[in-house]
Amino acid sequence: MTTQTTLSGVIERSGIALHSGEQVSVRLHPAEPGTGVVFVVDGVAVSAAVAHVVDTQLATTLARDDVRVRMVEHLLAACVGVGLDNVRVEVEGDEVPVLDGCAAAWVESITEVGLSAQSEPRRAAVVLRPFEIVDGSRRARLLPADETVLDVSIDFEHAHVGRQQLELTLTPGAFARELAWARTFGFERHVPAMRRMGLVRGGSLDNALVFGEDGVLNTGGLRATDEPVRHKMLDALGDLALLGAPLKGRLEAERPGHGLIVGLLRAALDAGDVMEFRGPSA
Repeated sequence: MTTQTTLSGVIERSGIALHSGEQVSVRLHPAEPGTGVVFVVDGVAVSAAVAHVVDTQLATTLARDDVRVRMVEHLLAACVGVGLDNVRVEVEGDEVPVLDGCAAAWVESITEVGLSAQSEPRRAAVVLRPFEIVDGSRRARLLPADETVLDVSIDFEHAHVGRQQLELTLTPGAFARELAWARTFGFERHVPAMRRMGLVRGGSLDNALVFGEDGVLNTGGLRATDEPVRHKMLDALGDLALLGAPLKGRLEAERPGHGLIVGLLRAALDAGDVMEFRGPSA
């Protein structure tokens, strides 16, 4: 029987907010079984759930009442990737710090503190039948499978990115090996416009992979030739965490973004017969 887990101690991290550019900090605490991932801002608790997503522009933003917390996807991906079910995340500011631009720092911190097994069984979000949404050239599909399987493709009109595809089964340890280190990325030519929109004001070569016209601007270059698609898969996994239970199924996504994955989950949950939540005997 697989039981739920929580942290064995407290984690504190601080750093720059990718979009606002402000200094922010978070404190991760152990939580009771059934809590899930809960963000607490100014004393207001906001569960990591599809129903609380209010914005998906270059990040996943959750809100409840007048409280918002942005850039939750990397931390959520790390929680799923290492098998952390229940955690209370106290946020000082309105954004989770970007840290290293991926999920490696979160995995490292969680691993250092360790996980504690809890008494309640872990549930899974079990896909019952194929389900797809299409948005122009973007497509996302859920299929039944015995494990969490991700198949992600991207296609950017840039000579150093282009079309990339990756398929991964989320077995123990796979997230840390294959995805956690893949950095968020962008294109130098888009930065001025995004900053005028109030985005990526805290972005730098320390926390993002940046492509110029002639290639990667970061010292050391790419960590893998397909680092961009690996980061898109990381983001997709973080958004899947909004189900509140690990996915038991296959996600196929063509040119995904946060809006596409969140839209898929909303439509699947609204359909009523696409997935169901089951205990460890699923």
